[in-house]
Amino acid sequence: MPLYTAVKGMNDILPPVSLRWSRMEEDLRLLAARLNYQEIRTPVVESLELFQRGLGETSDVVQKEMYVFEDKNGNKLALKPEGTAGVVRAFIEHSIGIEKPGPHKLFYIGPNFRYEKPQKGRYRQFHQFGLEIFGDPTPEMDAELIYAASLILDHFKVKGEIRVNSIGCPACRPAYRETLVNYFRPKAEELCGDCRRRIDINPLRLIDCKADSPRTRWNDIPVITDHLCPQCASDFDRLKKALEIFHVPFVVDPFIVRGLDYYVKTAFEITADTGGTQNAIAGGGRYDNLVAETGGDATPATGFAIGLERLLSVVPQDFYGAQPLAMGFALYDGGIPALLHLTKHLSHHPVRYMAEYTPRKFKNALQKANKLGARHIFIFGEDEVKNAQVLYKDLATGDQQLFGQHETMTIVSMLMEKEIEK
Repeated sequence: MPLYTAVKGMNDILPPVSLRWSRMEEDLRLLAARLNYQEIRTPVVESLELFQRGLGETSDVVQKEMYVFEDKNGNKLALKPEGTAGVVRAFIEHSIGIEKPGPHKLFYIGPNFRYEKPQKGRYRQFHQFGLEIFGDPTPEMDAELIYAASLILDHFKVKGEIRVNSIGCPACRPAYRETLVNYFRPKAEELCGDCRRRIDINPLRLIDCKADSPRTRWNDIPVITDHLCPQCASDFDRLKKALEIFHVPFVVDPFIVRGLDYYVKTAFEITADTGGTQNAIAGGGRYDNLVAETGGDATPATGFAIGLERLLSVVPQDFYGAQPLAMGFALYDGGIPALLHLTKHLSHHPVRYMAEYTPRKFKNALQKANKLGARHIFIFGEDEVKNAQVLYKDLATGDQQLFGQHETMTIVSMLMEKEIEK
């Protein structure tokens, strides 16, 4: 038993999975740049009040899931449980919305922390990639955002279902909230403990409960799409028409409400087959009031986040393949200088390579290369050194040939061609 182990729900990412992670993150950054989003990096630790004010005192995140602590000056801090609140704080603090006209399109990628029961696809330290847009109030921008999410899924060859809804605005949601309270209060004894608490403090979350699954138990639950004000209804129609123009397949799901209090109007989720009950891999929507509620000027905003653990779990295993390993060996001490030269030259090229500087017999070199899964080996024996050559062997085909020690570019071209053929 190790003396120390990782904290429960906070996982190490080890090779070869770390290769898939780094490639995925690189692809996400490239996709974001192509869509004209710029990266923003916010601290892992923020003021506790930022999340209490932004996410809402009634949200499960604030009530049960945050890692909260005091620093040496008695300041109440929290590990960030999601990305949007910190981005909004930075947007206000650095006057991003004032320095140049919007819309301002930002993306982030990094870890978040929530204290909840660890399970497949849901951990206490988890990672998200998010897109945020400030300064555009139109449902067409929501549609463009959802289109960006669909492009990400297409890139990673992930089949997902996009479900959209409107959760109304401060003008129409209070009446719907009261309708839900009146509907569920007589059913209180049939609800889970969390939902009994939510009846009075956050009734919208009742229809989204994963434990009770109310939509499968009652078929007459009031839906918000029947209670939208004219403006919200018009915006929702515009959203759907824009998604059709983008050729984004979607379904209207009036039970999509999102778990945080700051959402208004557009809300959406993307689900995929993750092999478990937690099948939502992305979600987001519009949060037009959050900037003002956090202390900034009134600024319309919209955004979404993708859970990277869940995304990677549904990316096909063959989507990212490790580049074949090449290894260099010296069969005697006199071959080490030539091996060092090869290592130096190959380090300047996109070749996955490692050298073994302990001299070993040819048979032992083959055994070591096979154990490490190498495909290519380069051998410096007495004859090779004498003739300023290197022996190359392809362990997949058994082919071998001699190269001059100066033929680095020829060697690199040969390795790259074999990778393309593979």
